Amino acid sequence: QSNYEVDEMDSIEKKLNEARSELLDLGLRNPLINYKLLKARGIEVIDESPPDIYQILVQDRKAMSFLPKRESDEDALFFFEDDEVENDPTRYTDSKLQTNHLSTELQRRLLNTYYTARTAIEEQGMTTLYLALGILEWYESESSEILHRAPLILVPVEIHRTSVRASFRVQYTEEDIGTNLSLQEKLKTEFSIQLPDLPEADGLDQSNIQNYFQAVSESINGFDRWSVDASAIALGFFSFAKFLMYCDLDAKNWSDNVLTEHPILRSVLVNGFREPKPSIDDSVPNVDKHLIPANTYHVVDADSSQALAIHDVSQGRNLIIQGPPGTGKSQTITNLIAEAVAKKKHVLFVAEKMAALEVVKRNLDKVGLGDACLELHSHKMSKKAVVDELRRVLDLVEPTNSEQDVKALLSNRDELNRYCEAINTPIGESGITPYQGYGEILAVERRLLDVKTPDLDSHKFQHSVSEFKEGLERTESLQVHLKQMGVPTKHPFWGSLCKHFLPADRESLERSAVEAKEAVIALKNSSAQLAEHLKLKPPDTCETVESLIRAAHRALAAPNLAGTSVKSTEWRTHSSDLEIGLNAGERLSELHSTHDHILIPEAWKQNVLEIRQILAVYGSKRWRVFSGKYRRAHNELAGLCSQQLPKIQDAQLRMVDAILEGQRELPYFEKIEGLGQELFGTLWKGKASSWPQLRRIVQYLSALYKSVEDNELPEALIVYLASNPDLGTLKSLVTTVEEHQSNYPHLLQTVINKIQLDETVFARGDNGLRSLPLTKQAQVLERWEHESEKLQEIVTYNHLVEVLKDSDFAEIVEVANDWAEASEFLSDVLKRTWYSACVETAIRERPILAKFSSDVHQNIVENSRN
Repeated sequence: QSNYEVDEMDSIEKKLNEARSELLDLGLRNPLINYKLLKARGIEVIDESPPDIYQILVQDRKAMSFLPKRESDEDALFFFEDDEVENDPTRYTDSKLQTNHLSTELQRRLLNTYYTARTAIEEQGMTTLYLALGILEWYESESSEILHRAPLILVPVEIHRTSVRASFRVQYTEEDIGTNLSLQEKLKTEFSIQLPDLPEADGLDQSNIQNYFQAVSESINGFDRWSVDASAIALGFFSFAKFLMYCDLDAKNWSDNVLTEHPILRSVLVNGFREPKPSIDDSVPNVDKHLIPANTYHVVDADSSQALAIHDVSQGRNLIIQGPPGTGKSQTITNLIAEAVAKKKHVLFVAEKMAALEVVKRNLDKVGLGDACLELHSHKMSKKAVVDELRRVLDLVEPTNSEQDVKALLSNRDELNRYCEAINTPIGESGITPYQGYGEILAVERRLLDVKTPDLDSHKFQHSVSEFKEGLERTESLQVHLKQMGVPTKHPFWGSLCKHFLPADRESLERSAVEAKEAVIALKNSSAQLAEHLKLKPPDTCETVESLIRAAHRALAAPNLAGTSVKSTEWRTHSSDLEIGLNAGERLSELHSTHDHILIPEAWKQNVLEIRQILAVYGSKRWRVFSGKYRRAHNELAGLCSQQLPKIQDAQLRMVDAILEGQRELPYFEKIEGLGQELFGTLWKGKASSWPQLRRIVQYLSALYKSVEDNELPEALIVYLASNPDLGTLKSLVTTVEEHQSNYPHLLQTVINKIQLDETVFARGDNGLRSLPLTKQAQVLERWEHESEKLQEIVTYNHLVEVLKDSDFAEIVEVANDWAEASEFLSDVLKRTWYSACVETAIRERPILAKFSSDVHQNIVENSRN
């Protein structure tokens, strides 16, 4: 935490402690500290046992009456006709409380006590009447001669009677029974005495009462003259409210600084309230215009100031409402509670006097919201009553909208006025009313009656009236220009972004257009000649010209194919076998060339594997001549030679290895021998063939067939190559096409730059002018050549649409681009769309306009009258 935050928290705690000290009443005026029998209220009970009284009142839940100090039988009969005679031996366990008051005085005291207790409940909403059991007698100091008495156990009770002549009875209210908290705090603070806590009510009985008195006596052992009167019983008024507030405001009783960090408390004690400005100013002439009926739950009358206060509270503002009696504060609280209930919120309503609570409760009962209230602090709300009330409310069926008839009447009354106001109030900053908007729309619709018009999104026309008038003026200027220009997308220079075109630029544009057109035509004609030579379809686009050139270069790269079966599909299906077989044939040729001068022809077919094994084992041994195996193998190998066998062992092994390798390669060669004769024709010469030449043919034709299969090259190219073509002519034609192809882009780009053409706009989403067929390109260039003066029309158009787009009227430009009727009705479409946007805004903001019907309104009038 920062130093500022720490200082602020210290300040809050300091101010809290100051406020708590004002609440802490530990003086002798507090009857909880210094109890005295009042002159006109309260009763002191004599000759009774507190444990027995506790048993009868609390545990047995019985009511008890009072016995006076008797003077005569007549008085007793007159005031307490149902009382029994004094000195009954069973008086400790009966339902009578003996007093030291005469009958008349007792009756007066009980009557005053009854009214005082009732007033406290009505005004404060809580009981202050207790039956005190046991009293601590104490002195302020050792030298003090003044005896003070403080109650120990306090049982909350109420007194009542069934009739005027009936006796008053006292009864336990079932609220919490407790010890004297104020006394406990005073003894702790001033005398360092820890007054023991009373056991929980569930475990409190007669024996515990006596034990508690004994515990209190033990806690004051060190103080002379202090004592516990365990027989004292008194009916009096005691209040814990301020002491409980004192405890509640102790920051130590709250975890994690919840109390000191509470925003409301911080605002009260330190920061002050910094509430946002109200969303509705109190100077508005008509509050109803600013309140949404669907979110307003006023169940009783509310004037404009009350309605604004309720609205501010519902928006989360903290505020104080003040005013003299009769200004509607209770009505405002009633409406605030209704608002909260409707929004499924919880409300704690606290008042200093019970009367204020009851007024609001009656208001809520009248409108059917009484069931939403739970009285937590009144003479009627014991624990059992609270539980029973919760059970009853939980068992209730969720209420239906029983107020619909009243709401319908109010709605009908307000709806007629709202419609008149809605139809005649200007819409936003437009300056026009819905009535005027409807009139303008109808006038435009009459002009557009037989015209097929484009639909525009009115949500994109949220312009102010000044913006609309400016946009309308510019739209009318564009409309006039379109009468001369025609439909923009059909204009020869559509897509040009040019904004300046001088007369001197016209000749240069025409010349560049001619040059580009001639280049396109030259490219088209030369590529057609090339295609004809290759027996292919003439190309019609730049892309197909590229494909044609690739095919031509592929043909030029072909090896000598004379005599080969070029059209055979075997080149593709057996390309792998051919590669392997050709490699084998080439190797066989090499082996025979090296060893045929020594070996006889039959040697190539002999099984010489065993000979090689013996030569490899014994050939390097000095004693090999003594080995019969070696001599036999040596003689067999010598018999395969047409001349003397080499004497060097390595030469012998190379010769044997050559025979073995030839035997391995021979099957691969024999596998393609028939296929080779079929495919290579005269080029196939068996083992004497030109293997590199044949291999180049296989590789080329295999790749060619693969490209045709993948649609990379036309199939006609195979036919062309099979015809033994004149590749010299082909090369000349390709060179010509490539020259024209290289010249064409620059010349075309020169024209595009002169008119500043946006090719994507011109080609309407395609790849531009170059993506068009060559014939179409030539036509466009020729039109630019002969209609160059029309470029000025597109220049003017570009300026007009630029200001419209900058004014956020791009949608009108989109309509003007394609709509044939734009030159006559473009401004009417804008008017209709803008006025429609205004009316739609009004309808969205004023739902009453959307549901308007003259018949329905007339019916509402009639129903409201009834």
